[in-house]
Amino acid sequence: MARKSGRVRASKAVYTEDLFAVAGISDDEPNEKSSKRARRLKQESPSDDEFVGGDDEDDDDVDDEEMEDAAASEEAEEEEEEEEGDEGEREAKEDGRKSPEEMVVNVNASAFIPKKKAAVSTARPRTKGPDGSMEMDPNESHYRGGLNHNNNTSKEMLYKFAFGSDDRDLFTALYQRDQWLEAGDACLPRRNTLENPKRQPDYPYGSTLGLSLEDFEAEKESAWDWYYDKDIGDQFRAKQNFEQLKKLDINDYLAKPPTEKHTVLMGPADQQTHINLGYDEPYDYSKLWDFTSGANNQKPRKSVREGWLMSFGCRIQCLAWAPNQEGLSQYLAVVVPITEAQKKNCSSLGADSRNAFQPTPAYPCALQVWEFKGKEIDCSTKSLDMSIKPQRRLVVCTNWGDIRSIAWCPMPRQERPEDSQGDTQSIGLLAGIWGDGKVRVLDIKVHRDSSQEEYVRVTSPVFEARPPSALCSCVTWLSHSDIAVGCSDGHVAVWSILPSSSPEPHPYFYRLIHSTWVLSITSAYPSSPHLISTISMDGETQLWSMVEPQAEMTSTVRMRMAARHVSYSPVLQSVISIDENDFGRMMPIRRFFSSTAVANLPSSVISLAPCSSWHPCILLGGTGGEVTATNPFRKLLHTKPEHWQQYWFTHEWVAGPMADGSGTSRFFDGYKAEENQLAKNIASRTRQVADCSTTTIYEEGTHVTALGWNPNRRCAAWACAALGCGLLRVEDLAIS
Repeated sequence: MARKSGRVRASKAVYTEDLFAVAGISDDEPNEKSSKRARRLKQESPSDDEFVGGDDEDDDDVDDEEMEDAAASEEAEEEEEEEEGDEGEREAKEDGRKSPEEMVVNVNASAFIPKKKAAVSTARPRTKGPDGSMEMDPNESHYRGGLNHNNNTSKEMLYKFAFGSDDRDLFTALYQRDQWLEAGDACLPRRNTLENPKRQPDYPYGSTLGLSLEDFEAEKESAWDWYYDKDIGDQFRAKQNFEQLKKLDINDYLAKPPTEKHTVLMGPADQQTHINLGYDEPYDYSKLWDFTSGANNQKPRKSVREGWLMSFGCRIQCLAWAPNQEGLSQYLAVVVPITEAQKKNCSSLGADSRNAFQPTPAYPCALQVWEFKGKEIDCSTKSLDMSIKPQRRLVVCTNWGDIRSIAWCPMPRQERPEDSQGDTQSIGLLAGIWGDGKVRVLDIKVHRDSSQEEYVRVTSPVFEARPPSALCSCVTWLSHSDIAVGCSDGHVAVWSILPSSSPEPHPYFYRLIHSTWVLSITSAYPSSPHLISTISMDGETQLWSMVEPQAEMTSTVRMRMAARHVSYSPVLQSVISIDENDFGRMMPIRRFFSSTAVANLPSSVISLAPCSSWHPCILLGGTGGEVTATNPFRKLLHTKPEHWQQYWFTHEWVAGPMADGSGTSRFFDGYKAEENQLAKNIASRTRQVADCSTTTIYEEGTHVTALGWNPNRRCAAWACAALGCGLLRVEDLAIS
């Protein structure tokens, strides 16, 4: 049986000034078919009170079969109407009535003008205004849907689609566009761009990321008054209790070091150097590129790569740079859980249930804080000082299970004299999720004497909480004193870390956002801190408002395999996440429903560096050991731009002859930027074997497990990458 079209049948709009033709009467030879078809269309056409349709001429999705069926049905109905008309004429003659052609026609024009516009008026094609938007008929009562941002519209409309119509958002976008749209910043930030930010007087909100100057200064100063207050601040800090430990006491909290050194092959591809890297032994790999240029023994050139390589002996779970560090010292927090063999030896803790919805036993774990020094130079940006080795300054030991994720408080903080009182120096507030399902906040401080290494055990943090009947799964900061936590049952809870009289802190916001485990959470700070984006285990990625989460909520395309990372970029005003097809994807908060591919990796993407507030470049890590850098700003502003991406490095790892050994790693560097096609069908064809799509399984030691950008302005180009084999690589990626 032939398929019939379900569309309302309507012919092309016909316009005429002949009033008799409108009534179906003309001086020419009468056309009965035309008049009857006009009456039938008028009856079948939708009323203006019900729905005002679009242009019927632009229906490109009607296939040939539907058109043939519609034409055949129209001819059949016309024949039926002709037969009915002939019978009506015969009946009229028998009754003594006149036929329609013999009736006298009144030539009054008002009698033939319809009171309502028929459907022919709605078929008129819409015209575009000067800004590219569609001009609407003022007589239409309501409209359905919205404008398509993929259509060819003006630049003004493209900016409104991407950033909104508010002056704060538009000025911020224009400021960042003039700053980062140069060809030299297509993948990684240039040092010249970081050192010389443009100061346009017409963009008042550009340098403050959408905040007014008064609010920006208040964020750094008055917003921290509670922390330095004698009553609230002292009560807050008094909750934390540290116990001093000796170096031998921390062996149970650290991963067991391997029995042999880690073998690393690194350097130029044609002359790689064999390195034996010891446990916690930083290695300066800038010397691998110190070679003379020419045969006349000229002076060595400046090293093209400067960075540190370290071995922690076991898989690095998470890491994060400490913000608000404007000096030469930069602090990196690193978490390396103990091995499975060490967990089995903790017989007093009981067996691990291996259930993600239940708390794990109180395994020991440690948080290490390492200090990296910057070079003292005259320019505003600092490079790594390769003459001073990184030093471990603090080891914080806990007995609450593995540390699953950490997040420093990113809000700006003006240094005060109280931070330098006594023998310690304040680093910042650090929130973390532990294996027992609780979220905790620690006030991290280090000793002023840089040559001294401290070992402490936390018995009580400054803040500790857990949602009812669930576990905490991820954490982010909303303000200087508020944290948002995703839970294992799909809820999102928000706590204030300020001291309260209640022994068990209760969240002031607790809503069901997803149907299952929340994997990652981020806030659109600083321009829209009330907007929160979350990813759950069911593949849903949502953006919602704390003001009214049920009504003000939107989602993008659902993934079959959920991503573990999501981050908000204040420069791009977009949420950055990972796609199941090995893509990095960008979702502007003003059109969150449409995701844009911004990078393509040859293996599964498993790590994402938290976005920086000083540049739009992002870092993505894959299971194949590659780290990809790209600047998606051009992709955000233009529909079909040239998109570039570049490998920072690629890493390979193989196991050694000994089971408890470190194995062998090999690095490849010096990749050039390349233009990449982001079409998914093109990317999938590259990994097809025998007409089947294939997926490569890599060794766990090859994986890039964690990435990070330095959040401080003077060291904004410093990046770190953690690998599954326990290696940590820190390098200044600014292009000179």
